Amino acid sequence: MTRSGFWAAALLAAPLAALLAHGAAAGEAAPPAPCDVPGDLVAPARPLGVVGRALQDGGELDVLALGSGSLLGLRGGMDGSVPEHMLAALRAGAPAATLHLTLHGARAATAADMLASLRKEFSAHSYQLVLWQTGTVEAVRKVPTDQFRATLEQGATAVAAAGAALVLIDVPYSRLLEHNSDLLPYRAAMQALAAGGDVALFRRYDLMRHWAETGEIDVEQADKRDRDHTAERLRACLGEALAKLVLATPPT
Repeated sequence: MTRSGFWAAALLAAPLAALLAHGAAAGEAAPPAPCDVPGDLVAPARPLGVVGRALQDGGELDVLALGSGSLLGLRGGMDGSVPEHMLAALRAGAPAATLHLTLHGARAATAADMLASLRKEFSAHSYQLVLWQTGTVEAVRKVPTDQFRATLEQGATAVAAAGAALVLIDVPYSRLLEHNSDLLPYRAAMQALAAGGDVALFRRYDLMRHWAETGEIDVEQADKRDRDHTAERLRACLGEALAKLVLATPPT
């Protein structure tokens, strides 16, 4: 097995997913503490108009979330997932709105896998908001960045054609992942797409790095006994930060 193949197997099989997606058993964790979310990291570069309108009094917001293992929650499902935490925060911030969530997440899912799921979902249902977490699997597998960018562009075009808003969720901050994979080209591809089109970028990498450097949330450095609870708090804080980004966008 090649060096890159070794790390692809090692990272995708269990450790990173376990650090970032595995949760504590139900009933064990205390309610997560409030999160320090710097405003500049969740300020949308442009309004997500359709989302702002849907969150107005009496509105309805259908959310489609696509991602790999780190998007998932307790036991690899929707319960305790980042989008589920986001919806809880949105309900608190926009109590009159009706909110729905559809989650398609699978460990080792690629952007191409998610694009297929996106197209299938939009052929059968209408959504106002798409959350698309991607880039990690591509970085581990060294997928050509132009191929990755082209897949994202196809997805962004499909979302725009359906009249929905797209929020890209970039790669996680992880010392292990960063030591063994070149994340920068994939982060840059997502940043470029968000800068040049009607796409918002949720800066997960920067948020997680901020929390790790300040000592607030650091799953990789957490004591083994606390790692599950720390991972749960991480998901809750990411969901809260996502909600702040969504709520910050005015209707247009």
